[in-house]
Amino acid sequence: MSDLTPVSFAPPADLADRLARLAAAKTPKIAVIGDFCLDKYLFLSPELNEISVETGKTAFQIRARRVFAGAGGTVANNLRALGAATFCFGIVGDDGDGFELLKALRGIGADVSGMVASPEVLTSTYVKPTNPDGAGGWVESNRFDVRNPGPFPTSAVDALKANFRRRVAEFDAVVVLEQFPPGSETTFSPDFRAFLADVARANPNVFFLCDSRFFAESYRETLVKCNANELLDVFATARGADRKRETTLSGDAESNVAALCEAGAWLAKRNGRPVLATRGALGSLLFDVVVSPSRQTAQTADVSQSPQTADSSPFSSTPQTPEITVSAVPPRPVSPPFDICGAGDATNAGFVFAKSLGFSLVESAFLAGVVSSITIKQIGVTGTATVEQIVDALTERTA
Repeated sequence: MSDLTPVSFAPPADLADRLARLAAAKTPKIAVIGDFCLDKYLFLSPELNEISVETGKTAFQIRARRVFAGAGGTVANNLRALGAATFCFGIVGDDGDGFELLKALRGIGADVSGMVASPEVLTSTYVKPTNPDGAGGWVESNRFDVRNPGPFPTSAVDALKANFRRRVAEFDAVVVLEQFPPGSETTFSPDFRAFLADVARANPNVFFLCDSRFFAESYRETLVKCNANELLDVFATARGADRKRETTLSGDAESNVAALCEAGAWLAKRNGRPVLATRGALGSLLFDVVVSPSRQTAQTADVSQSPQTADSSPFSSTPQTPEITVSAVPPRPVSPPFDICGAGDATNAGFVFAKSLGFSLVESAFLAGVVSSITIKQIGVTGTATVEQIVDALTERTA
């Protein structure tokens, strides 16, 4: 187990004033690259159900539908609500769902010129039949997931790479979102992750944050953000355990500080970049990396002959000894009722937005938590937060 002791972070009293001032003075340019999907809600009217003449089975009647950009689109929607200029890079099908997804992104004011539409791809879509709950609300039924049946065509991935590489230098920050589990056919592959690390290394002035549900250990040159369960899973997987789905992970991960510190310190050292582990109502842990030149002069004398180790970044040009510091970032308490759907995406948006304005890593982590606390109070929708709402929340906290 790690012997790291988290240091509690106390938000400075002037945080709200600084946020209001900095947000008024600058419009961050932030890109989202990776998995995008269409969230399609179908509102059923059971009282209107019919029996199909052709099959004799019930024909469920839909009288309303709503569509939203999901996955990377949720991050983009949060960024737009905060006031960032937002640029989307992903692959969709040249189909009806792809058309609606791009329309939804344009509708929130996102730039979709970096998106690639391919006739060889099915647009990733979550179809969500929704029934009346008997009390004036709605309850979601079994979901239908549309996923691509085969690998994305190389031509589409190459076009996406070219679009992103051409524009990346103009951004303040980039959110990499890898949504889907192992076995899904998406944009992501070892080659695409290596491409992203390559671009991040070549653009040190652009802040990169990666959120990958299942492959956080595969990223380099970016801050990795994951929840407590995901962090412990990738740590165990790296040591030979079977990779788990999020729904099968331990329920006490968020409170297991010792285990999280061990896993977070390992991942931060391995990647050579900070790690943010969210812990729900307990806040988050930020693992920062302080790198100093190695004192091992024998290694320094001939870097080219020093083999890479499992815990070294593949892009390190000199041997380095990373030191890890851990900050315990407090939450903004939220009372029920709340809906945590989209909380992680809100955290991603809040973090890169704050970092793009010039806040420190730990301040950005705290502000990201405030953004998430505002969004989860918006029941029945994937919520967003504005700068004004964040300022109000911070003022309320310090009043």
